[in-house]
Amino acid sequence: MRFSSLTDRIAAEGGTDADGSIANPWEVHDRAMARVRAGDHVTVLSIGQEADRRTPPVVVDAAVDALRDGHHHYADVRGQQGLRDAVARYHGRLTRQAVEGDSVTVFAGAQNALFASAQTLLETGDEVVLIAPWYTTYPATFGSSGATVVPLITSAADDHRVDADALERLLTPRTRVIVLNVPGNPVSHCPDARTVATIVELCVARGIWLVFDGVYLDVVDAADVNLPHGLSGAADVLVTVGSVSKSHRMSGWRTGWTIAPPALSAHFANLALCMNYGLPPFVQEAAAVALEQAADMPRTVAAALDARRGLALEALGDIAHARIIDAGRGMFLLIDVAPLGIDARTFALYLLERHAVSVLPCGGFGPGGRTLVRIGLCVDGERLVHACTAIRRCIDALAAGR
Repeated sequence: MRFSSLTDRIAAEGGTDADGSIANPWEVHDRAMARVRAGDHVTVLSIGQEADRRTPPVVVDAAVDALRDGHHHYADVRGQQGLRDAVARYHGRLTRQAVEGDSVTVFAGAQNALFASAQTLLETGDEVVLIAPWYTTYPATFGSSGATVVPLITSAADDHRVDADALERLLTPRTRVIVLNVPGNPVSHCPDARTVATIVELCVARGIWLVFDGVYLDVVDAADVNLPHGLSGAADVLVTVGSVSKSHRMSGWRTGWTIAPPALSAHFANLALCMNYGLPPFVQEAAAVALEQAADMPRTVAAALDARRGLALEALGDIAHARIIDAGRGMFLLIDVAPLGIDARTFALYLLERHAVSVLPCGGFGPGGRTLVRIGLCVDGERLVHACTAIRRCIDALAAGR
């Protein structure tokens, strides 16, 4: 039987392993979870969520109350007005960009919001610029539209700095979208003010959309991040994607959003009508409570991540045979295992097998990711220290066996 060409685009390659095969970014994580289900004690640092932490009780109670009150029927496909207004206020506090609830469209998580952005902004013949290493779903998400992915490759030697001049050289008359993930995943990098201003200027001058993926923005100090939202002309070209997944420990609640100009938001509403016909109202009511009544949760998460970063760096110590890449913020640390002469997948499989610690190899995160290992700062205290000590010992053992 025949499948559509979309099936090839949503299986788009995000990167390759050392042997040239298409990288499966979740291979090591899936193996780790299979061992966990079998009863093995594995420390899982291979996913971006605080697995041992729970959604704030006030949020859970709001969902339960809404269910008991019968709020389990169809809801506005754009998102319930109360949640959209809460998102608008939250976004204003975070970015200092004043928006109204009508600029907000609610989706089933940030991933769904990114996919919706691709479908409404791109088509075959267009080009989308992605900054590599990128989050592993980006090529398939944005390439699903038929657009061609154009990578802006950053270098570990340059701390993965985004070069605005190099970006400008990639632009063509076919460029329709630039995607900016701040702080980035896997690299928790935030561009400097000049770079952000140049990107906005290019987008405004050339009629290019800027999709700003800010999923991790609220677990860092946003006041110290150079944001595009207040720059001249940005409001006309900017699509901001956010969610409560990281900031409020709600990754499984699948609640995210876009904030966009009214004309684009109208198209988002049409797509949402076709795609999911609205989120469950009890989930939306809980998300609104999270944004309004658990307002301190993002700072709690950020403080926990900062504390874990300190513990992890101390336990890793001064690694002689690999390179730690730490942006000083966000949910992840990176280790470049290139000095060991192996790729990240080989290292991660060895670490899981010998030390029962799961990390994420970044071969599937595009060019430049093949030797990078992502460590999620997702467990507390002694478990994290033990895992990072095991990582250090693993590196030493591999170096000694070369």
